[in-house]
Amino acid sequence: MLLPEVRVDDPVTISVAAEMLGITVDTIRYYEKEGIAPAPERGSDGWRRYDTSALSWLAGTVMLRGTGMNVQEMREYASAYRAGADDAERLALLERHHATVLERQAEVQRHLGALERKIDAYRQTIAARSASESTRSAA
Repeated sequence: MLLPEVRVDDPVTISVAAEMLGITVDTIRYYEKEGIAPAPERGSDGWRRYDTSALSWLAGTVMLRGTGMNVQEMREYASAYRAGADDAERLALLERHHATVLERQAEVQRHLGALERKIDAYRQTIAARSASESTRSAA
C-alpha cells in the first residue's frame, strides 16, 4: 500500500485517522501504547485529535511495519527520535533495516522462482496429459 496523503486542515478523530491510513483504531492505540507513535493532542471533549504531524508520523510507522520492521525496532527508532538522536544516527537505523529488507526481498525472489518453476511443471504435466487423452479419444 502506498502511503496516503496525510495533510489535514483541521485535526481528525482516531477513526478518521485510521481510515486515512488504512489501519485499525486498535493499531493506532497499540502504536501509541508501545511508544512508537506519540500520543496526539486531545480536543476539549477529551478525544484524540490527529493533526498533519501526528498523521505523518503514523504514516511513517505504517510504512516501516509494511517493510517488515518489527515492533522492537520501531520502538528503538521512535526512542532515538524522542531522545534527540541526530540525523546520522536515525539514518543508520534505517540503513540497517533497508539492508534487512533487501535480504528478505532476495530470498522472496528465490522462493518465487521456485514457485514459478513448480507451476510450470504442473502446467506441462496437465498439457501433456490432455494431449495424450485427446490422442486416445481420437483413435
